[in-house]
Amino acid sequence: MKASGAGIGSEFGLSKAGGYRYSLARHGFAASSGGVSYVANGRAALGLAIRRLRQMATDGRNGVLLPAYLCHSMIQPFREQGLRIGFYPVDGDLSIDPADVTERIDTKTLAVLWMHYFGFGQPLDLLCRIAKDHPHVAVIDDRTHMLGTDLQTAGLCSTTTIQVYSPRKWGPFPDLGLVIWPNPPAESDSLSRLMDGGYDSGFAFWRLAGVVLRALYFAFPVETLRGSSLSAFRRADDRLDRRVRVCQPSPISRFLWRHWQWADACRIRRANFRYLLERWTATDAVPLYGELPDSVCPLGFPIRTADRQRLRQRLIAQQIFPPVHWVRPSEVPARDFPQAAALAEEELTIPIDQRYTLQHMDHILETVG
Repeated sequence: MKASGAGIGSEFGLSKAGGYRYSLARHGFAASSGGVSYVANGRAALGLAIRRLRQMATDGRNGVLLPAYLCHSMIQPFREQGLRIGFYPVDGDLSIDPADVTERIDTKTLAVLWMHYFGFGQPLDLLCRIAKDHPHVAVIDDRTHMLGTDLQTAGLCSTTTIQVYSPRKWGPFPDLGLVIWPNPPAESDSLSRLMDGGYDSGFAFWRLAGVVLRALYFAFPVETLRGSSLSAFRRADDRLDRRVRVCQPSPISRFLWRHWQWADACRIRRANFRYLLERWTATDAVPLYGELPDSVCPLGFPIRTADRQRLRQRLIAQQIFPPVHWVRPSEVPARDFPQAAALAEEELTIPIDQRYTLQHMDHILETVG
């Protein structure tokens, strides 16, 4: 089966065909301990977490450790708030060794950013190690890739870490990020004082324009609509790249979040992932994960290939648009972190989300060969 006129991959649109799974009733997911703050995007979620930690710190600590395999946008909130940034290794299989992290913690370390990839969670060893050896160091747990998995298990729950999510990776949410607190402030307004006030109307406008135009493109796949939607998304990203505003999401994003149908979306993602995994024969492109545990809702189908550009061009020629997670940020020296650098050169994510059927997966398999 060929891809539809709208293709496979790229941004979500505000329609069922564009990735939104409606539920007339509100879903019951919420933070099952602590509290939740709603912000405009994932970077704002990181920014709010940092501001809260700096508010609580009384000893002048200003260092943070980040994984060497990450998106450049994740560094921005830490850099804008003047923190001293260091990195720790990520292995070629996307695992993190707690010893590699804790040996880099020093007396100035305020927090460690812990990262999970593609819905497959890291083990809990790091939390135990830091809690034992460095009890005054906080952990910011970026669970963006775990959102579907978390909502399929016990809901959103924070007990010892500050958890952050960016739901726009999972559906057409114009401007939305989540911070889950293990111990929210007793004063009802203390977190609000850390916000930049209101919501970023410019960012929200261009993101909303993008998801609406994208939905129209799925209904009427003409190049003008596609170009207009991508232009709107770029306008929003350009605004965010200039400065991270720690502010509230727009009311429409809050509404869409409450009425999102997670069960169907995760069922489709799991079915598509399993279908590709069971039928994958390409020897020059190897899946990063060789099995799909029962609890996992995958973000995508990540592969490694030594000739990524060639494969990506072949897929795009067949209207399949695989994102790269991620291009290595210039702040991460390849010489010091060779495995993360190699991943950044070879990783490609095949789209498997709720917009697509098994017939779409057949088209991907035929193209990859």
